[in-house]
Amino acid sequence: MIDHADDYIDFLNEAVTPFHAVAELKRRFGAEGFSLMNTSSDWKVHGGDRLMIESADGRSLIAIVVGEECPAHGGYSIIGSHTDSPDLRLKPVPVSEKGGVTRLHTQFHGGLIYRSWLDRPLDLGGCLYHIVRDDDGRPKYSVDSELPEIKATVVRAGQPVGLIPDIAIHLDREKNDKGEINPEKWLNAVLGTGSPDEVMPKLSELLGHDLEKADGFHLHLFPHQPALRVGIDRSIILGPRHDDLAMVYASAQALVESLKKRSERRRTRVAVFFDAEEVGSMTSSGAHSGFLRDNLLRLTRSHQAFVREEMDPEQAFVESFVISADMVHAVHPNHPEKHEERHAPKINEGLVIKTNANERYATTGETGAMFRAICERANVPVQGFVIRQDMRCGSTIGPMTSALLGARTVDVGIPMWGMHSTGESVGAQDLGRAVAAFAEHFCGRPEASL
Repeated sequence: MIDHADDYIDFLNEAVTPFHAVAELKRRFGAEGFSLMNTSSDWKVHGGDRLMIESADGRSLIAIVVGEECPAHGGYSIIGSHTDSPDLRLKPVPVSEKGGVTRLHTQFHGGLIYRSWLDRPLDLGGCLYHIVRDDDGRPKYSVDSELPEIKATVVRAGQPVGLIPDIAIHLDREKNDKGEINPEKWLNAVLGTGSPDEVMPKLSELLGHDLEKADGFHLHLFPHQPALRVGIDRSIILGPRHDDLAMVYASAQALVESLKKRSERRRTRVAVFFDAEEVGSMTSSGAHSGFLRDNLLRLTRSHQAFVREEMDPEQAFVESFVISADMVHAVHPNHPEKHEERHAPKINEGLVIKTNANERYATTGETGAMFRAICERANVPVQGFVIRQDMRCGSTIGPMTSALLGARTVDVGIPMWGMHSTGESVGAQDLGRAVAAFAEHFCGRPEASL
């Protein structure tokens, strides 16, 4: 039997950027017989097909197990999560020399905890872009789209190539009292001693590509240290990017395990992994885009059982149910006052239903009850979370997905400490519980007819 905590650690250590997360998801799904759809071609899908749809930017993915009945009548069972985490990304002109060292200048993505990035070994990776050229060296245009052809390559140094050094307390006597960090000045990484002419070729060698010849890039700094189990009972997983790769892993693994429990089903199963949740989701493949809705409508129209004269593809959303899966704040043993005591989720005590009266979460009384029923069938304990009324509530992909699809949606997650730190903590037992509950959602009622 698979140890979900250890398997998740293996996944997490590979999924260091959204590009790498999608690549690892494609590898795992591919091993289970999922094939990548060509979004430029006409589709015809059949019940039982295992499919993947990758966004044009390579940072979002949809995995689908097509149901035996057309989704217009059978509906969708959907779980959504996100591939991005707060991190540091290089500026377009990132390199400078100062104080005898070469620096990489960064810009931050999302609400990261600045101080958690100091004095950490940092790896570098992401995606490089090169203009495809003809034999004469001129940019080539695609025959089909008539747009310039660009080659994208996912890269990773694979070793600690830099750090962001803190300043000694002797030089900043008030740092323990004030602790302010200016991200423009403080969060630039030291790549190595010496000039850029000496240092950058070494980085290019590690990445396997000459950075000077890249025509574009999305490069991220991320902690080099691997995630690991901690605690005397090894019950806690410490590492970066649990928000939201823990839910990415759980929903992907649940989709795979649901096939082993019930290979065929009337309804179509969907796991969607969006990019850019941490910055509002308003991108070409974020939850605020048409990426999911457009592809689901297209899938419905392409189903072998779709009858254009008798069905509307939008019918599919009426009977669909969406689980928005994102992490939630566990009650902190040193700061219990940050939670309302009746809604203070505990690590390793089950999944959490998130509710907010201002609709920052998509949960309703009905959808919360539906998810409780799913967890009861899966023998998974359930907790509840409501933000203190004197604190600001965050949000998720849930409200956006619910609004775009018009489908019933619930917001859930597993509890964690240190959200948006480079060293977040999550319960090892809760990973397996999330997989079990999500697999139950994908499997549906065992005695139901196909």
